Amino acid sequence: MTVVHIGSATDLIHQAVTAASEIGSPDCLVSVDADQLELSSLDRAAIRVIVFEVDPESDLDRLNELLAAYPEVPVLAIVPEAAAVDTAIAAGVADVFIRRDGINEATLLARRIEAVAATRTRDLRLGESTERLIDTIDDLFYVIDMDGTLVRWNDTFRDLTGYEDSELAEMHAFDFFTGTDKDQIAEAIAKISEHGSGFVEAALVSKDGTSTPIEYTGTLITDTDGSPEGIVGIGRDVADRREREDRLVRLRQSVETITDNAPVTLFEVDPDGTVSSVRGKTLARALDQPTVQGLSLDECFGDQPEVQGDIEAALTGDPNRRLVDIGTSTLELWLQPLLEETGTVNRVIGLVLDVTAREERAKMLDQIQANAGEVIWMSTPGKEAMDFISDSYADIWGRPPDTLREDAMSFVEAIHPDDRDRVEAALTEQRTDPDAYEETYRVVHPDGTVRWVHDQAAGVYEDGELTRIVGIATDITVRKRREQELELKNRAIETAPVGIAIHTADEPTHQITYVNEAFESITGYDRDELTGRSIGLLAGEDTYSGRIEAVVDALETGAHLSTVAIFYRANGTPFWGRVDIAPVVGTDGDVTHVVSFLQDVTESKEHEQEIERHLTEFSEVLAEDLGIPLETAQTHLDTALESGSHEDIQQAEQSVNRVLSLVEDLTTVHSFSVKSRRVSEAIRDKEPTNTEQNE
Repeated sequence: MTVVHIGSATDLIHQAVTAASEIGSPDCLVSVDADQLELSSLDRAAIRVIVFEVDPESDLDRLNELLAAYPEVPVLAIVPEAAAVDTAIAAGVADVFIRRDGINEATLLARRIEAVAATRTRDLRLGESTERLIDTIDDLFYVIDMDGTLVRWNDTFRDLTGYEDSELAEMHAFDFFTGTDKDQIAEAIAKISEHGSGFVEAALVSKDGTSTPIEYTGTLITDTDGSPEGIVGIGRDVADRREREDRLVRLRQSVETITDNAPVTLFEVDPDGTVSSVRGKTLARALDQPTVQGLSLDECFGDQPEVQGDIEAALTGDPNRRLVDIGTSTLELWLQPLLEETGTVNRVIGLVLDVTAREERAKMLDQIQANAGEVIWMSTPGKEAMDFISDSYADIWGRPPDTLREDAMSFVEAIHPDDRDRVEAALTEQRTDPDAYEETYRVVHPDGTVRWVHDQAAGVYEDGELTRIVGIATDITVRKRREQELELKNRAIETAPVGIAIHTADEPTHQITYVNEAFESITGYDRDELTGRSIGLLAGEDTYSGRIEAVVDALETGAHLSTVAIFYRANGTPFWGRVDIAPVVGTDGDVTHVVSFLQDVTESKEHEQEIERHLTEFSEVLAEDLGIPLETAQTHLDTALESGSHEDIQQAEQSVNRVLSLVEDLTTVHSFSVKSRRVSEAIRDKEPTNTEQNE
């Protein structure tokens, strides 16, 4: 700390500095000749006070020169008389000491020096605090002179512009702006110079070319005479505010676009019940009005007392929401009162959304849920809770849905014991991979009824995290029974003792698509050899062509046919086969396939031929054995008729009895032959007797 003395009363000043406890030591005193004001050799920041001896007649110019050179340092003026006090104070000194006799000048002067030095300390501390405060604020701080030259700035200003302090010291206010923004800054400086304050918004261009929107406020700085010296101000980055404002504008435009085009209406109701503002046409369309703006509640909702009552309640501060049917539309109505600071309702904001389609879909889904044989469910991943279960659970599981709300895993208890372990293992995996879950199992009702269920699931994810699992359990009991019946029929067909083949109904070949094991066994062909071939594959050299043609005709027309013919096995061996043809008719009445049944009747056919041979032989024997007795009987009868003798009549009677005995014996043989023949005919269909027909 330094005390500078300018003048000749060195001893007095030395005594005063020594007596001043706040100064610390007389070593801090530096005395300078009154004719010399050059203090450049001193540390300017260390000077606490300047004590200047003033001669009112000759030193005022030097005093003013000193004050101008060191405006930041307080000056204590020592004057010889009271008349010079006003002159010194007017010049701008911090205090004045009047020399006079009869007083302890050193002590009084010491107090004055201490007071002025203390003021300097406070000013320095205040200045340092102000500087630190200015540098720590987030806003830009700036001071420019009346020419626009940058005089003072804070760290925020330097950091945003990107210039160094040394560069900023040489810059003008206009250097940070371009285009029309530079003109706006010039107008703002002129306005502040004229009116004392002002603000402007312009984009500050930093050293790297980045443009930042800034809102500037400025205040004019004047000297003691009121003459302008410069402008001090704050600049605030409004980029975030502009972005928010832009978002609000876009949001407002979006809301207006939505309300103008979507099935929604926004409206306001004043405290007097007048609809004062409307956006959207949904409400007016439902009320069959050209507009509802400006109408009273009675005019709008006279036919809807519940809606009118809700709005009136909202005008008293009660928000509300309801579904209401107006005309053919179902509307969702939201009412929200807006309150003043006093708590009174300023107005009511209403939102009307046309949910007709949504409600119709909901009703349809409810109906589907009620009628469908499916259980729709949704649970937490670990099955801690069942969030939703459709009513059809009661039909398929035979238990009320509430049991799942109490215990989400209770459905497992109804699973058939033979299926339960498998399903429980799958449910464990479902917790981490729900999309892979798909199980078919049986459910046992409390009364013992068994239902078949096909259950599958999918995961619901939020931000990649599994939050819910939804699924559908379908009652497939009917389908399962049909599958079981079909499987039984397939096994029956496959194991049937007769050969069965299924043919396409398509011409010209009527290809075989399936044969059972018996068909393979009879023909000697395996399934792969027969598939895609026609039944003509079984024909051979001795096969009567008429029979094959009849079979082909039956395949083409879908007619029923039963016939016997000679067929050939894969190894070339002939056999007698009975073929029965029957059409398979679809639900539309069209023939979709043809089925053929093949039996090996070789043994029956050979037995039949044996019987025929015996009958032929019997006929020959009959003709021979009965011919002679009949001729003898005829001769005796003719003789008896001519002679009338008793002996001739007896001989004729004996001949007749002989014939009757032979006839009785032949009748016995014939009855056996006829029975065998009927059995044979039962396994053939009117066989041709022509040898060309394989007889």
